[in-house]
Amino acid sequence: MTSRIVWKFFGAFAVLTLIVVLVLKFFVSLKLSENFEQKISKELKSNAMLLGDVLKDDLRAGKYEDIRQKTRRLADELDLRITVVDRQGKVLADSETDPSLMGNHSDRLEIIEAIEKGFGQSTHFSDTLNYDMKYVAMRVDHGESILGVVRFALPLSQVQLEIRLIYRVVLFGAIAAVMIALMVAYFVSRSITLPVRQMKETAQRIAKGDFSRRVKVRSRDEFGQLAKSLNTMADELQQKIESLKQMNRIRTDFVANVSHELKTPLTLIKGYIETLQDKAMDDKDKARKFIAIIKEHSDRLGHIIDDLLSLSELELSKDCLYQTEFDLKELVHEISLGFERALAEKKQTLTMNVQGGDLRINADRDKIEQVFVNLIDNAIKYTKESGRIELSLLEQDQAVSVTVQDSGIGIPKEHLDRVFERFYRVDKARSRELGGTGLGLGIAKHIVLVHKGKITIESELNKGTKVSVTLPKK
Repeated sequence: MTSRIVWKFFGAFAVLTLIVVLVLKFFVSLKLSENFEQKISKELKSNAMLLGDVLKDDLRAGKYEDIRQKTRRLADELDLRITVVDRQGKVLADSETDPSLMGNHSDRLEIIEAIEKGFGQSTHFSDTLNYDMKYVAMRVDHGESILGVVRFALPLSQVQLEIRLIYRVVLFGAIAAVMIALMVAYFVSRSITLPVRQMKETAQRIAKGDFSRRVKVRSRDEFGQLAKSLNTMADELQQKIESLKQMNRIRTDFVANVSHELKTPLTLIKGYIETLQDKAMDDKDKARKFIAIIKEHSDRLGHIIDDLLSLSELELSKDCLYQTEFDLKELVHEISLGFERALAEKKQTLTMNVQGGDLRINADRDKIEQVFVNLIDNAIKYTKESGRIELSLLEQDQAVSVTVQDSGIGIPKEHLDRVFERFYRVDKARSRELGGTGLGLGIAKHIVLVHKGKITIESELNKGTKVSVTLPKK
């Protein structure tokens, strides 16, 4: 396909170039030929005027022999035929033939024009020389009287030879111009069709699922814009494919995780119930213990279901918020007071740093409380005894930023991109030992997003974790 396009462009350029060159050759050759003939006529006229001045005195005195001698000598020097006639057309001297053998020239066109206008020229066949000649005649005057006419003649074959030489030069120039133009046309055609070929190859790769190929944008014209659009399309498709793959992975992981999270307590509940049915009911101490364990796992199942319902509500509905204006500093302070017992048990210290005077936001207070309860709870759980937890509140232009930073065990770098996924656990055994459903950070992220806020996490293994939440004031 591309080769056909190249030759189509090349053929169009070639035809256009040939037409232009041929037209130019015709007009240039015509103009050069015309200018050459005008130049010859001008030179012959100048020579005729000079000879007329030289012969003026001899014509007045009737010295015909002197006229013939001067005519022959000058004709030999100029390599031209020279003829001198009187006003009646009688030939007085000729450089090629005996004047007495020549007829009257009063009927010659150039002689007639010269006598009437002072200068005349014509082209016709010479009866004495038997070939075509170009004639230029100049009248010789003395006062108001006409002494005669001086005529110069040049063989037309010599003029045509010069003209043919001009045509040959123009032809060679035209051929060279055509060759250069065709080479330029070929490379221009290739430069035009190269982006088309690249875009075709890129489109074919995209159709096969390979989104890594890109078209090089070399210009800002329509081809450049098309190449840019194709690259943009490839980028968007690649992002969507990667997003679909990630969503599919998350969905697969979610199904596996939720199945595991539900199956474990259900299996335990079923086991203890069966044990109770096998006469364990008769042992009141064992029965109370087993019932307590069943209740514990039932509560765990309830928490998982509640969290899943909350997450589903956040994902499916943007109108689940009950927004009011409240002071975020007061809310965070109240939440931290609720963790005093947990902090005391692990001998941890919690400090609060506030920068800014107006930390009020318009948001759903209960859901924002849920975010920071999850974040502070995680910080306490994953920080060793005597560790430090720092809460920082910072007023920005149109937002409030809250940072929860701990000196805990940290998160390996390879897990940071997935900690907000549902049921994703860095250390599954430790996470279950500490309690929780594995949905806390996922719920926190969705709450922040539905409030048009931003949540980020930074962590270094064995050095601690910092979670930053930014919420708009309105």
